[in-house]
Amino acid sequence: MDTSRLFTAALQLREPWRVESVDFRDTDDGRQELHIGIGFEAGSRFRCPEPGCRRDECPVHDTRGRVWRHLNFFQYKAFIHAGVPRV
Repeated sequence: MDTSRLFTAALQLREPWRVESVDFRDTDDGRQELHIGIGFEAGSRFRCPEPGCRRDECPVHDTRGRVWRHLNFFQYKAFIHAGVPRV
């Protein structure tokens, strides 16, 4: 199993979401951090967030990059990076 599929399963991501990258990065103090990039297939559609609408098949017009601190992965600080779709 490749790394992306392993982390996709570990994070319990459902389609169209998937892990696109897994990187260890060195910090200024000599430690390493785990950075996981999450994305979705081009052409994916998502539920409308507007109250009263909630359509399931809205196209994505752009994304907004976000970063979240996740639970540690063994001794490494872990961060999730994703382009959150805007519909």
